[in-house]
Amino acid sequence: MGRWALFAALVCLAAAGVAGQSVTVYTTTPDLAKALKQADKKLRFEAHKKAAGTLPVIAVDEQQRFQEIDGFGASLTDSAAWLFAKKLGAAKMDEAFKMLFGRKDGIALSFLRQPVGSSDLAVTFYSFDDLCEQGAKACTTKPGLADPNFEHFSLAHDQDYILPLLKKALELNPDAHVMLTPWSAPGWMKTTGSMLGLNPETKEAAALNPDYYQAFAAYIVKTVEGYEKAGVPVWALSAQNEPLFATPNYSGMQMLAGEQAKFFGEALGPALAAAKLNVKVMAYDHNWDHPEYPETVLKDARAGALAAGTAWHHYAGDPAAMTKFHEEFPQKDQWVTEASGGTWQKGLDGKGNVLAEEAAELIAVTRNWAKSYVLWAVATDQNHGPVVGGCDTCRGLLTIDTSDATKVTFKPKLDFYVLGQASKFLYPGAVRVGSSEPTGARVKDVAFRNRNGSVVVYTLNEGSVDEMVRVEWRRKSVVVELPAGSVTTLVWKP
Repeated sequence: MGRWALFAALVCLAAAGVAGQSVTVYTTTPDLAKALKQADKKLRFEAHKKAAGTLPVIAVDEQQRFQEIDGFGASLTDSAAWLFAKKLGAAKMDEAFKMLFGRKDGIALSFLRQPVGSSDLAVTFYSFDDLCEQGAKACTTKPGLADPNFEHFSLAHDQDYILPLLKKALELNPDAHVMLTPWSAPGWMKTTGSMLGLNPETKEAAALNPDYYQAFAAYIVKTVEGYEKAGVPVWALSAQNEPLFATPNYSGMQMLAGEQAKFFGEALGPALAAAKLNVKVMAYDHNWDHPEYPETVLKDARAGALAAGTAWHHYAGDPAAMTKFHEEFPQKDQWVTEASGGTWQKGLDGKGNVLAEEAAELIAVTRNWAKSYVLWAVATDQNHGPVVGGCDTCRGLLTIDTSDATKVTFKPKLDFYVLGQASKFLYPGAVRVGSSEPTGARVKDVAFRNRNGSVVVYTLNEGSVDEMVRVEWRRKSVVVELPAGSVTTLVWKP
């Protein structure tokens, strides 16, 4: 074969390879009749066809590269871990964990945001250095009592069932990230002496006593070191969950923006450096509607040097705030670290399709520079608990039904599939790439490229009728049907 003939043959083979590239399709419908269901037949990229020329188009452009993705996940709250370890039974727990964290048999969740001490979804109140007896109600430390040398510090609570389950999750998915977040400092460090975020009698917001800034930093450092010694590496942390919300009936602590900047610069940064701990520190960890808070922290010289970026929640404001924030702080990263589902959700347009509501948000947050999308509890029981106070309507990714003590069962909820349509196919380190959203159709999408080269397109048809859409890639296209109200993921490898 002549040189030019050989060259022409190679070009044809390359073109044929792209044209015939197979695409695997997975779909979840609003009624979960299809739940991460793989299509029976793979599709193939082909040369453009005239018949498809008028269809809505999703154009994927790998040359446009945006943020890396750190993961999708939830929190193994005290309640969730207690349900798994104390109620579900070993065999079913293994099955549930494979579904949650395995990639072959599950959805490979890759981000676990862990409360330091009790949150609302807890069986009891607790911190790792209590000086009074916690229980179903928060105790108040007597005035004058303190433990600056941490003689009472202990991770025994988490060593019982939380740390073993975190290790189990990491064994199933070694790529998963663990983040730590305190809901409250121990009561003796606070202005009220209690882990509650608000004094129920005086209505005083509980804050960190300035005399204990260094003590709280040391408490966080000791927790990180204890987790790592137990075999659970800590990848990131924030200093306070929802610092602008003074919680009246569960663990919480007000920490204003100037206070957080001071705590970062004068206490937490030096403590982490002295302990030689290399963990990401996220500012804020609250809603999109107060971007001035993380702006204050990041503009502070010492606090801004410590903070890797900002953690956001979805309960107020709009994800577009993150794009504005990226424009102001392009060198800082952003994560959505809590976005609970619950009985209050009405679905898109108030018509009940909660699957579409959550999937639309996943698309929106990743299109607005978030490196993660983290829901709230990994699991709750049939009564949305256990809870010590706070959210008794939050929904876990799984429901663990304990109503029959002789036959405790678990069931994935729609939130499991919203995350799974992304997390099963995306590895930490994947990059969001360019993708257009079709005009003239109620279709939303976001696209990614994994480090192994595979391309993942997460789509939502938020309309009430099925849509045929043409996906364009490298001058070829494939036509896919998106069922009404459903999430569909396309995966292919060049």
